[in-house]
Parts: sequence; C-alpha cells; structure tokens
Amino acid sequence: MIGVLAKQNEQEIVAEFFELFKTPWEYYDKTHAYDVLIVATDDFHEANARLIVLYGAGQNAFDKAEGIKAKPCGPNNLLLIEKITLPVYGCISEITGQGQPFLQIKNSIASAGLEIANSDKTVIRIGYDLFQEIAHLLGRGQPPENAMIPALDLHISILRSLILNAGIPVVEIPPVPAGYNFIVCLTHDIDFIRIRDHKFDHTLWGFLYRATVGSLLDVMKSKRNLKELYQNWKAVFILPLVYLGLCRDFWFKFDRYMELEEKVDARSTFFFIPFKNRIGENITGKDSVFRAAKYDVMDIQNTLKKLVSKGFEVGVHGIDAWHSVDAACEEKARIANISGKKNVGIRMHWLCFDKDTFQKLEEAGFYYDTTFGYNDAVGYRAGTSQVFKPKCTKNIDELPLHIQDVALFNPKYMSLTKIKAWQLCQDLIEKTSRNGGVLTILWHDRSLSPERLYEDFYIKLLAELKNKKVWFATATDACNWFRNRRAAKFENVKRDGNIIHIKINNDKNDNLPSIKLRIYQPNIGKQPIKYTDLPWQSETHFSIKV
Repeated sequence: MIGVLAKQNEQEIVAEFFELFKTPWEYYDKTHAYDVLIVATDDFHEANARLIVLYGAGQNAFDKAEGIKAKPCGPNNLLLIEKITLPVYGCISEITGQGQPFLQIKNSIASAGLEIANSDKTVIRIGYDLFQEIAHLLGRGQPPENAMIPALDLHISILRSLILNAGIPVVEIPPVPAGYNFIVCLTHDIDFIRIRDHKFDHTLWGFLYRATVGSLLDVMKSKRNLKELYQNWKAVFILPLVYLGLCRDFWFKFDRYMELEEKVDARSTFFFIPFKNRIGENITGKDSVFRAAKYDVMDIQNTLKKLVSKGFEVGVHGIDAWHSVDAACEEKARIANISGKKNVGIRMHWLCFDKDTFQKLEEAGFYYDTTFGYNDAVGYRAGTSQVFKPKCTKNIDELPLHIQDVALFNPKYMSLTKIKAWQLCQDLIEKTSRNGGVLTILWHDRSLSPERLYEDFYIKLLAELKNKKVWFATATDACNWFRNRRAAKFENVKRDGNIIHIKINNDKNDNLPSIKLRIYQPNIGKQPIKYTDLPWQSETHFSIKV
C-alpha cells in the first residue's frame, strides 16, 4: 500500500494521478504502516515506511535534519534517465547530500535526485513537485518541442521503478485491455465534403496550386513520386466534369474509409461541423475567414446514419462550443438528432480551447472531448496516451490526440517526407506499446484524395497497427473502457509473507475487453523488470505469490 502526504490544494490532481497509475494507495494516516510513502509537502519529518519518496524543489524540515541541500535551478529543465529525456516544467533543485545521486540534470553534472539507503529503509529525495508536474501536463500541456516525450508516463515509470528497486512488489491495473497490447482510436475531422461545394474560393484556388505547381515542386524535393504527380494533374483535368456531375466527386471518401477500416476490423469516429458558413466567434488571424464549412450536415443525414448503422461513430467538430455553453448545447443537439445517439463526443475545429473549455463542454453534456493535441506537431501534449479527467470535471473524459496527418505533411507545419513521418509514427507506436493507453489518430476527410494523396500511408499505418495486436475502438468505446478501469477499486490489499491478498470492486457490465491485474516483481540488480498479468472477468478476490 502507498500512503500519500500532499498539500491540501493538490488532492484532486493526486487522485487523478492514481487513476493513471492504478495501484493501491490512500492519503497518509499516521496510524498506518506503509510499504511506500510519497511526500509532497514541506512539514514532513519521519514515518513508518520501507520506502519514502520526497518530492519538492524547496528545502524542507527533513533536508535540514539529514544535511541535504536543495539548490534551485529554476523552471523548464531537462533530466536524463538512462538516455531518456524528461522535461520538468516547474521549479527544480539540485539535490546533494550523503547518498547516491541520480536523475542527472541535462547539460550539467548536477542531479535532481538522491537515494539514502540503510538496512531497513530507503529514502529518495527528488527536487521537483510531482503533482505540480502532473497538473501542468493535464492542464496546459507540453510545448511542441517536447511533443515526442511521454512525460507523464515517464513520471509513473520512474516511481514504479523506485518502488521495485526497493524490493517492494507493485500491484497495478495497467492501461491495457486484456488480450491486446494497446488501444487505437481512428478519427476523422470532416472539414470538407465535396470539392463541388467550392467554386472560385480560397479552397479551390489552393487545391489547384497544390495539385499542379505544388505537386511538381514536391517531386523535385523527393516528397512525392511521379504516380502521385499524375494523379493530381488528372484530378485537375477532370475537375470541370466533376462540377458538371459527369464524374464522381473525388473528395467524397466516406465509403472508402469504411472499406479500408473494415479490412482491419476497425470502426472509426467521424467529427462533423454542425453548421454551414459559421466562422465562429473569438477567432482571430488573417485565415479566420476560412474557418467556416461549406457543407450543411443536414444535406448528408443519410451518410451519417449509414456510418452509425455500420458501427462507426459520429461526433461534433465544434465551432463555438469551446467558449460558450449555449453554443455547445446547440452544436451537440444538431449532431445528436441526426445520429440518434445520446452520448456525443466532440473535437474542436482548429483544436481551439482555453482553461474553461472542459467545464463548458461538460455542462453542455458532452461525453468526451478529444481536442488536446497539436496542430503543428505529433505526440503527447498531455504527456500520456491515457484517457483522463480534466481538472474540475466529473462526467467528461479527455481522449488525447497524438497523430495528425496535416501536422505531419502540411508545408506550414512539420512538412515531413513520408519516410520521416513513418519514423515518427513508429516511435509513437513503440512508446504506446510500452506504456499502454490509446494512440489517437486523426486522418482528415480529404486526405485520401487529390491533392493530398495520403491513402497509401494510411493503409500502411493500419496494417502496422493490426500487426501490433491492438484493439481498434471508437472514441466512445475507448473512453468507456477507461471508465471501467476507473470504476475498479482496490478495496483491501494485504500482504502475508510472500502472498498478496487483493479485493477489487468493479461494476463492469458491457461487452468491452476486460481489464487485467498486473503484478510487478521486485527488481533484483540490473535484471529487466518482470511482471505477471492476470486477466480479470468478474473475480473480486485474488491471492498472488510474489
């Protein structure tokens, strides 16, 4: 059992952290003995625990008693953990004293961690505030330059390793469905429907330039091949026939998405803009006039209903919901009335949000949001691939966004070759496989079409994920699985010699994959960490030998 001693105003984020690191814990009770005590407050002196982990940049009473020095280094530092970089966004201190240093500060010989071990107890002193870091990651998120670092998952991994290295087993419900390596959520933002909706406007002129001159320049830069150049020039050539209704509209790709995804047994989530010709309020910048959609979702009701009937999901691509409860309710109602679904999710158009967005979306009754990502990067804005509860909310989930096609390939953003983009996607797949959670992918509606032509890359990505033994889930199903995991509670954990007795309460009552129990064995020397997974259906009592 882990005891936690934290500041009063950090209790909400402490509770959320231990929903992500799903292991038995409780707030510190001085009458209890603990295997592990986590301290994130200044008024700590001593307690009965085998392992004590003290977080904080400031000098505290324990430091003074033990002769430990905490020298402030300021915010925004990087730590090195076995060649892995971890950003620390709050204040951090160099920690020195009698003990073994670790957590080296990058570009310095100094360390932010100190291990003090004796025969019956180990004390770990770490020079930053863990829960302030978690609050920052789940609130503001990481800057694009740190996007590829799963910082929150690394904080969990560090704490878990410290516990195991102290000879203490870890009982955990990992963010991984039984029978799978991780979850993948495929999503599509529907910004456009038909090229015929665009006549002599900014979108059409942009398409013509990118399909002709832009494609030729891309071939010269080795970013496209001659086949793609031919496809784009052919699309320009037949465009008059498309407007005359003599050729199919090559931007209308719903059936193609369903065909590709059904081949890998996947069902994706489509986010539709609820109103035509609405730019939205509180949007600034020279391109703001181009934010409005040229399609009316009421004209394609049959398409939405077809998607739902085949097991795909329909959500809101919000315009003003991010800053107005009234607008959020109006946008939600329009899509819900067409789809016939009570639980509706949202992703904001242009990924707009502010510090009050989550609360406004919750008040409007949205089931989840999946806006927390980057327009100009791929990776972990929240530092994690897990679904989480935003601050000051109870009923809405945040499904972080990780991979976006436009961010990868658009010249205004990362402007990557397909080789480099594939390397980044494989890196994110590997990290999600290691840490668990949901890899959320955004492939826009027209990205299979000229002039983008990202279909081959998408097919390759689907095949790679299928080979990784993932569960392809709609956004709602992914959130529901994490709600099942969140509902599981460790009611009683007792250790009897090398036997751990566990009682779990869970109200799972659906057909989603089961959660599982993971038992990490204490680490011995430099051996790889070992664990045992126990698939869980409905048992409430476990006895495990460690």
